[in-house]
Amino acid sequence: MPVTKKKRARDFSSFFGMLFFLIVVVSVILSVGNFIRYTQILKKYDELKSYVDAKVTEMKSENERIKELLAPNSLVDKYIAAANYLREFGYDFEKVLVSINDDPTTGYFMVFVTGNESSWFSIKDSQKTYFSGELKPGLSNYRFFYFKEPRIKTNYDIIVPPNATITVGKAGKVYLLVFGVGLRFHPTKVVQLTETTYVNFAEKFSLYIPGSQN
Repeated sequence: MPVTKKKRARDFSSFFGMLFFLIVVVSVILSVGNFIRYTQILKKYDELKSYVDAKVTEMKSENERIKELLAPNSLVDKYIAAANYLREFGYDFEKVLVSINDDPTTGYFMVFVTGNESSWFSIKDSQKTYFSGELKPGLSNYRFFYFKEPRIKTNYDIIVPPNATITVGKAGKVYLLVFGVGLRFHPTKVVQLTETTYVNFAEKFSLYIPGSQN
């Protein structure tokens, strides 16, 4: 009996020893696996951090460039100032062209509004509206060509058919200064618009149009 008990004790000791060894091996394997995973995560974190840092640095550099471009007296500031100047100069230049360019082979009229209030003025036919808007008191810059286009056309030159309809907002306050075909630099006719609507204005005002029977 004592021998059997001793054998059983040795067997239990061997079992627990193997179990302990197995637990140690498994723990070591899990620790190594966790260490490898931790190393991989740390590597990905470093890569992500490097990427974010690079993007932040790039954005900071871009912001600095934008600040330099938008700063006073910067390239963009000079460009905007130059663009505004050229735009205003372009409008003034077109007014100059309107004043000096008067081709006697064309026929056109300008609009003069008397008094202190603006007047609505439109000219259209059944197909198209050629002009519609309020004109301030005084002589308008627009020229309405009813016979041939001008040799130099500006934004102030509007081509209209002679049979179009003219409508005004303030009858009696609006005059047409007609620069007829064949003469230069002064109106051949001044027409007061005492009505609000004029259909076929060329015929209504007996405007001379070469080739027509009027």
